[in-house]
Amino acid sequence: MTAHDKPGPRVSRNCGNCRSVKRRCDRQRPHCGQCIRLRERCPGYRDEWELVFRNDTDKTIKRVKEKKAKTTATPNIAPPTCSLSPRVDDLGVNYFVRHFVIGGRADARGCLNYIPSIYHADGEQSTLVASMSAVGLVALANASQHPELASHARAKYLEAIRNVNAALACPVESIKDSTLMSVISLGIFEHVSAYESWARHVRGAAALLVARGKSQFSTPVAIRMFNQVRKDLVIVCFRSDEAFPEEILELQEEAARYTDTSTSAWIMGVLSTRCVTVLTKVRENMYKVGFPWIGILDEASLLARDFEDLAAVLAVQEPYLVTRMPDLDSDMVPNGVYAVFKDAWAIRLWSNQRTLQMVVYEIIYWILVKILSTDLEAAIRDQMKVKLHRTMHTLSKLGDDILAIAPQAMELVCCSAPKSGPPFGLSVQGSVSGGYLMTWGLFMIAKSAAPKPETRKCAIRLLQDIGRNTGMSVALHLVQIAIEICQKMG
Repeated sequence: MTAHDKPGPRVSRNCGNCRSVKRRCDRQRPHCGQCIRLRERCPGYRDEWELVFRNDTDKTIKRVKEKKAKTTATPNIAPPTCSLSPRVDDLGVNYFVRHFVIGGRADARGCLNYIPSIYHADGEQSTLVASMSAVGLVALANASQHPELASHARAKYLEAIRNVNAALACPVESIKDSTLMSVISLGIFEHVSAYESWARHVRGAAALLVARGKSQFSTPVAIRMFNQVRKDLVIVCFRSDEAFPEEILELQEEAARYTDTSTSAWIMGVLSTRCVTVLTKVRENMYKVGFPWIGILDEASLLARDFEDLAAVLAVQEPYLVTRMPDLDSDMVPNGVYAVFKDAWAIRLWSNQRTLQMVVYEIIYWILVKILSTDLEAAIRDQMKVKLHRTMHTLSKLGDDILAIAPQAMELVCCSAPKSGPPFGLSVQGSVSGGYLMTWGLFMIAKSAAPKPETRKCAIRLLQDIGRNTGMSVALHLVQIAIEICQKMG
């Protein structure tokens, strides 16, 4: 059932045990009070997003195709009006939910799995729904090569932009979580469209964070939205030679008072801002003659060790399996090696961690080359050469590790949960949300001098496939930059 269909029977929000025996459930969290009283193991509750939408994408696609075929078969009938069909809107929302919220399974965590909480907290927000529909439609249009869906997506995008602008003009609406989430969602639309517009959108989301102030962190979902904007802002700073904004660092300190700072997601966010700080110092001093690089090298080396510690924490919180299947397509899965993760959220964390780690080691690599170009004592030179060799080895391994994430993320292999074993099958188009998760990690591999040639070629090929098959222009933009860098390196 979609949001605009005729309502059917009310869906029960009771826990699984209470539903099965048709008893009253008190719906306590994390476990039902009835189950606790009867000493039963509570199976928990349905995914809350399932209570809002059920995925009827296949039915909707069939209806769209039948309508198109009917129109084609009867050319004398006047063409339909350009107003959007509610069912096409639903198609976009359902596609968005399937790929970005639930990650393909009701028990999985998509990369934006916190959206249902915002939807319920702020009411059925038309702006948020319009933004989700726009992203879902543009992703589906690109993946399925249906240009008519792309025009619908653009119309929904413009509608969502109008709604966002109206919300930002209202003091009450502008500080709502749903307004910020709408801006974040539309940023994904821009990620598909063009890098420059995406970067502007990220800066706009950061400005909205600042406008919301220090009082915004009263709910867990507000912390997760802050993490999302901070992550995107870090990427913008990497690519645009910008320092990380002091206002966001101040908000980060405030947010730390309201969240569990021992989680891998929070630790990674803080380390990412330190990455920008170190990189900014390098950029500010890279042309200074005789600059003492040892201090920044020590700072970057300490950051690298902190990322190693983060990997250990992440391995406990989000474990995964490494699978070897030599028969897989070596052009997409080098050596048949790929990793199997619990869901898209785990993929997101590991991809971000390794991508940021590559950034740190690229900084270390650059500083070491700079130091080795100066006059050094023989013992110090030998020490720096050893460190450079280890850095190159680490970068190469990180490249392999990032590439091992891509098969499941891009749905090149269809993996089940790790405990079930990893059956697989090749996908034709790949995954839009997977491309969103993997683009920057693949770019780091493609532009680095350290990974093995076959690893770099595979990363470039995957970036090209993401751009061509999902229409994600950011991927095509980055792959062109990577190719130019590789040509300069020879």
